[in-house]
Parts: sequence; structure tokens; C-alpha cells
Amino acid sequence: MDFWDAGQEGPMVPPFTAVVRAAVWDTVAGYVHQQLLLRKGVRIPTLGSFDTIPERLRVRARELTVQRPVFRLARNLTNAHQLTDDKAYLPGDKLLEPLRYAQIAAATFVSAKRVVGCIQATMSLFSRCIGKGRNVALILKDIGMLLIEGTRVQMKYYRDFLEMMTGKDTLKEALLRVPGMLDLVIPHTATAASLTCSGRVIIFPE
Repeated sequence: MDFWDAGQEGPMVPPFTAVVRAAVWDTVAGYVHQQLLLRKGVRIPTLGSFDTIPERLRVRARELTVQRPVFRLARNLTNAHQLTDDKAYLPGDKLLEPLRYAQIAAATFVSAKRVVGCIQATMSLFSRCIGKGRNVALILKDIGMLLIEGTRVQMKYYRDFLEMMTGKDTLKEALLRVPGMLDLVIPHTATAASLTCSGRVIIFPE
């Protein structure tokens, strides 16, 4: 079944082709990737917020600073489906820059209106699948994947991305010493199905 097709309940999304969806979401992921490496946050309406927080470690009389990525799912999704978002700290008084749709549009050669529509359409279907009790995963190229299984929300990051953020040696120390850090990390070869108990998951933005 193509979950992007119209079903008996009526049209689910505008006709965005797989090529357009891939281009838009790969570019969105690239923008988030760039912002996080610059230690800046970004807010994607209807999806959530990405940011970094510093974790300080003392290792053999040296102090190391680990830049830890954090994700907070959009409130519309957590409230609508009673999801258990992770408790990663995001400063309550910090204003995060919203996604720059015009920049995404320029890089993908589609209009900003189409970019907004594509993202909203993806998240609308994402939400509908959650509402039907399906496990879902949103793959963010070169960053990781957002996985929702039942009511549990997990944002997993590729190890090579975390190494870029904080340095290979520092990451090794962080994985040993920062509580919960190891749970964030997956290899780039990991599949969404392998991270779920049932092995069944709907992949977005495919």
C-alpha cells in the first residue's frame, strides 16, 4: 500500500511526488545538520525542535565539553496522541529560530509554499498513522531517525554525526560517562525496523 495515495476516507495529502518529498526532507535535514554543528537550534513547526546543550565532563584532571543534541516533539503531536516525549532539557526561555522555508525552497527548486505544504502533508500523515496505532519513523539524512513506537518517542542519532558534533575521542568519553548518552546512538546502517519490538514500522518521508 502506498500511504500517500488517497484512501476510502478521502484524500490524505496533496500530490507530492516521492522525488519532491525526498528533496525537501533531505534539504531540511541538511539545514538542521548545519545548525546543530554551529550549536544553534531550529524549530520545525508540526514536527518539533532541535537544539544542543553542553555536558561538562572531568576526565583525568581534564574538563571536556560534550555538545549533546536534544529534540522536543511538537506539542500538537504529544497532546493529540498522549505520547511520552523524552525529558531532554531544552531551555524554556530560549527562542529557537524557525526553519527557513525560503532557503529550503531555493535549494530544492520548488516554491516556499510547496515546501510548507510538503512538510505539513508529511506530518499530517505521520500523525494519522500514529492515531491508527502504527509505529512510525522519520529518517533525517545524515542525522538519525525519529522513532515513535506505541506512545514512546525516541530520537536516535547516527554515531558519525555525533562525532562531528563533539569529536571522536570526546564522544567515547561521553558514551561512558554521560547518563543516557549511549541510548541516543545508532550506527548509520541501523534500520528503523531493527529498533522496534515488532519489527514493523512505517518509514517517512518515503
